[in-house]
Amino acid sequence: MFMAILMGLTPALLSLDQIIITEHDAMPQMTAYNTIVFCVAAIPAAISQLYKERTMIRLKQPIDRNKLNLVLSIFQLLFAVVVSPLAYGLQGMGGGADWTTLYPSKQISENFSDGFYCFLGILDKDTQATGYPEEAECKYAWELVLMHVVSILLVGVACDKLAAATKIMYRGVSMGIMVAVIFMFIYQIRDQWCEYGPIVSFFHLTSTAVLIVGADVYHRVSLADASFDTVYPEIGDLYEDE
Repeated sequence: MFMAILMGLTPALLSLDQIIITEHDAMPQMTAYNTIVFCVAAIPAAISQLYKERTMIRLKQPIDRNKLNLVLSIFQLLFAVVVSPLAYGLQGMGGGADWTTLYPSKQISENFSDGFYCFLGILDKDTQATGYPEEAECKYAWELVLMHVVSILLVGVACDKLAAATKIMYRGVSMGIMVAVIFMFIYQIRDQWCEYGPIVSFFHLTSTAVLIVGADVYHRVSLADASFDTVYPEIGDLYEDE
């Protein structure tokens, strides 16, 4: 997974100064920076996941998984509300010397309300065109959001149903990655704005192949079936005669 992520990031890193990659084939500066920031954001998420697993192993006790997921989701939402204004300005990275002024943190509440209006399809055309450094596209917004939410729910239900069949679940994840990459590659070919060139496409497709092969090899090992509930010692007969 580390090698796949590194290969996937290589085009963005090389595009910053057009190293090897020519200006014609390179990613736009803002896209390259956004790709790097998006990947770096996974580091605190991974740390949080490791801490959660360590806590569940160290403090073994019966767990209601639905209640646990609800509590974790609420705290994640609250944390995102606090951190979002700090990270909002990072969207302007690669936008030039004054990139810090493109997305000021004080604008996040206005951005949220405009996003809601965009979702409802009632955001005025002027705000879409000139309200932000990049033009907003509100067409099919609610359909895309609905598809995103439904997809997350379906993944959650599938993981819950296949929790006792770890290998099948991970094979499904690998197939999902392949389908997603194929659709994104088709989108890249159809949309001339993000046609990066053969070198970038090579890195993206190769990193996907390495990720899928690595995951498949890892899960061929005889792993114990996944179990959400923790293990706890059984209580003996408290009233047994001595």
